[in-house]
Parts: sequence; structure tokens; C-alpha cells
Amino acid sequence: MSPIDPLLGGVTSQLVSVALDAALTRHAAIAANIANVDTPNYRPLAARFDQLVTELQGRVTDRSNDLAMARDGARLRDSLQSLPIVPDPLSTKVELDMQMAQLAKNTLQYQALLTAQGKLASLMQLVISEGKT
Repeated sequence: MSPIDPLLGGVTSQLVSVALDAALTRHAAIAANIANVDTPNYRPLAARFDQLVTELQGRVTDRSNDLAMARDGARLRDSLQSLPIVPDPLSTKVELDMQMAQLAKNTLQYQALLTAQGKLASLMQLVISEGKT
């Protein structure tokens, strides 16, 4: 982590960015599942990195280990770039009502992440303007 990273949002900014990318990928998997709901022998898709995101959620508030969090964020980003969507090992068919519920949940999470990113940008703008509005 460079000395300027904390000024640019550091780990928090990086994780919000990765989470936005993850939500976008998850949205693509859900959309593909909904589009293929009536396709015979279609195997539902899932985002491959969801388990890693779940593991990271509990550690985000601990600022004492920012370097490890930055590495984990980089690992998440790599996961997004290499085969981000895979067949869901837990499902054999698309359940439309479950997909629609996941779509609504993912949309809300994406909106919350956009709000968080906007607040980080507002803080940066405040710092740049030296507190003058």
C-alpha cells in the first residue's frame, strides 16, 4: 500500500469498487438464469467469488490489518476477471421466484454500494477543498 492510498480511500474504496464489480457480475448471472428459465437441461449460473466476499465482510471494520485486506481485495478482483460466473453447484434447475428475489436483493446492494462510493467521493472533495463549501 502506497503512502497516498489512505488519501484516496485506501482499503475501503478498493473494497467498495470490488463489491460493485461483484454485484454487476452477480446481476449478469441472475439475468442469464432468468433468460434461460425454460431452456431444457440449463444449469443455473452463480458468481464464483460470493464465498470470499462473505469471508471478508466480518474483517472490513478491523483497520489494524489493512495490508491483508488490500491483498484480499486484489484476490477478489482477480477472481472477477478470471471465470467470474460458473454453473451453480447447488442448483440443478432455475427457480424463477428465487432468481427474482436474488435480483431484487442484488439491486438493493448495488444501490447501497453506489451511495457508499458517493459518500467516499464527497469526503475526498471536502478534503481537496480544505473544508470550504
